[in-house]
Amino acid sequence: MTAPVVVPLDTDEYWADPYPVLAAIRDRHRTAVTPEGEQVVLRWDDAVAVKKHPLFENEGLEYIEARGFRPGDPLYEWRRWSIGARNGDDHRRLRSLVNRALTPKSADAVRPLVSGHVREVLEQHLGDGDVGELDARHAFRRVPFLAITHFLGIDLEEATRVGAAMGSGAADAFGPNVTQELRDRANSTFAAVTAFVGELVDQRRAEPRDDLLTRLIAAEEDGERLSHDELVVLFTNIFSGAVETTSSLMTSTVLELARHPEQAAFLRADPAGLKRSAVEEILRHRPGFYATGQKAVAPVEIAGLSFAAGEPLSIIIGGPNRDPSHWDDPDRFDITRDPNVWSFTFSMGQHFCLGQALARAELQEFAATIATHCHDLELTAEPQWQPRVMVNAVDACPVRFTYRSSGRA
Repeated sequence: MTAPVVVPLDTDEYWADPYPVLAAIRDRHRTAVTPEGEQVVLRWDDAVAVKKHPLFENEGLEYIEARGFRPGDPLYEWRRWSIGARNGDDHRRLRSLVNRALTPKSADAVRPLVSGHVREVLEQHLGDGDVGELDARHAFRRVPFLAITHFLGIDLEEATRVGAAMGSGAADAFGPNVTQELRDRANSTFAAVTAFVGELVDQRRAEPRDDLLTRLIAAEEDGERLSHDELVVLFTNIFSGAVETTSSLMTSTVLELARHPEQAAFLRADPAGLKRSAVEEILRHRPGFYATGQKAVAPVEIAGLSFAAGEPLSIIIGGPNRDPSHWDDPDRFDITRDPNVWSFTFSMGQHFCLGQALARAELQEFAATIATHCHDLELTAEPQWQPRVMVNAVDACPVRFTYRSSGRA
């Protein structure tokens, strides 16, 4: 029996540019394994089949147990209440309650805010004349932070304290090759975050406001409401995902527009008409997360593989997102693709990303604003992709641009 091919997640070379590696494996082999032996699917049809199969569900606590976290650890206890780790009726109850407070229409409120903050950042980094330089990885990080603060309806001071408590690197605790240093940092982070957000929940119960947290507290279905722990975790889920992942995708937007000036010109010529398709292409080309985990709830065969009950499976998102059976010339960055053909980036099925409407609204305005006001956008150094992380991110993205306040040449 031929040994399965291994996706080299344990090498820096893979993380520097994983897509050619994934393509070579996907084109010759239907499936693969991680260095730890976990089975992996890389093709579009197989990924969709797994997500839609009734005998697969999201990994729960076992996902972080495999990364060295144990009961009593702050991250473990946080994960216990996370909507991403809940399945079946429990997950449907939580999602229904949250959907009553978090509507797609409400996401449109952040659009002018994002556009305005992006222009402010660009103007702050101008040198002599209209030429500016900045590091997109760090310069725009505050944009999604301010957007989610506005969206949640919380005070800037409260949001700043949550952001400071979260620090950086919490998402890395969900990636591969988690070290003790990462575990210690993640546990410290989640202990501080849950304590402070718990205080916010208590304050809103005593003094309700017109904000998302108060609406989450008031949300009710069939006489059931969210528990204190569920409220704390849902709030931090929404806040952290809206900052870390969206910030990374904004950096990827700048990176791809700088690398593809002809695509930036297309978007500049018709920002209102192309911003949606541009963002869908960025989401496809540079997904925010590297993978999503599933587990079998009973013995099952799929994608030519056999799974025992409880056995995990990984979908490495860069595989289906660039599968030539689903996308023409998949390695080509093309913002004119049909925006109604979504990628795998926000997943699908029961665990379709809860905050995807907000992320799309922010990213669309960001992309349109960058293309409109940044002419002659170019990289001044080559970004390096960080290895072994859950959220795909570069270390830095230094660019030079010519600023046009009206967007005209």
